[in-house]
Amino acid sequence: MAEPVEELLDEGAQPKKAVKMMTWTPPMSACLLKCLAHIAAKGVKTDKGFKEVHITKAAKDVTQLVGYEVTTTQVTNHLRKWKTRWQKIDKLRTLSGALWYDDAKMIVLAEQHYLDHTQDHNKDAEFLNTPLVNYEYMEACFADKLAMGKFAMGSSEPLGKPIQVECPGNTIDLESGATNGEGFGEAQAAFGIGGEGMDATTPSPSSGSNKKRKRASILSDEDSTQVSNMSDSLRVVAGAINNTCHAETHPDLCKTVMVLPDFEMDQKLDVLDYLTEHKGKGLNFMKMEDDVRQAAFKRIIAKNPDLV
Repeated sequence: MAEPVEELLDEGAQPKKAVKMMTWTPPMSACLLKCLAHIAAKGVKTDKGFKEVHITKAAKDVTQLVGYEVTTTQVTNHLRKWKTRWQKIDKLRTLSGALWYDDAKMIVLAEQHYLDHTQDHNKDAEFLNTPLVNYEYMEACFADKLAMGKFAMGSSEPLGKPIQVECPGNTIDLESGATNGEGFGEAQAAFGIGGEGMDATTPSPSSGSNKKRKRASILSDEDSTQVSNMSDSLRVVAGAINNTCHAETHPDLCKTVMVLPDFEMDQKLDVLDYLTEHKGKGLNFMKMEDDVRQAAFKRIIAKNPDLV
């Protein structure tokens, strides 16, 4: 029977260490995402992922937390898992009928909707109707950040550089105030814009005149007519809505006005007509105390001399 042969190591060679499988705990994941979220908050571009220096920094932070070495490869693999979770969350937020509860960072579905959805997609249950762990960290790390305004210029353009439109032989600066009009005709031809309606006597933007130039209407006569009709219709609707406000007077308004002392009957009738016409003021009149109501009565007469 053959005996087992013990493998001998070469002189000076170190024994091989068994590869240790690491299990990520919730505190470790939170530490990783928190570190990278702080880096992203400083303005670092994360649309193409984090750079090696950032991954190394996160690995050091997790190593300090657990007390043993965590490699950049382990960090990268675990970060890929959280990015997949974020993509799933981002997709679930667009579900029809889904509500977002920002205080708890939770995607909320109605009970029946939740049951129907999780029956077909049971893996989505951990993301629905329950607070999402580390949501704010994931949002800082993985959410798309779209530039707006001047920051949305081309990647090769310095921020804040005025946009220029090039045409054969000339360049027009769209933001500069020193444009003298040269090359405008060529620019029109380059972009398929006809030159009809351009007057040679039209003053250039750099002239001393402060008159504002009128912009040509981009609407046809038919479109202008439709817009005008819509505006008239909206005014009618707005007036109808306004007339429905306080449509009824207070049932005790007449009695309250008539029992006021120290006023003549004609004054009472005139003020009653005024408060009936202005129903909102009539309701406020009824809410006043007796002494305030008498002062308001005198003020109405003083501010509306035509009533009496």
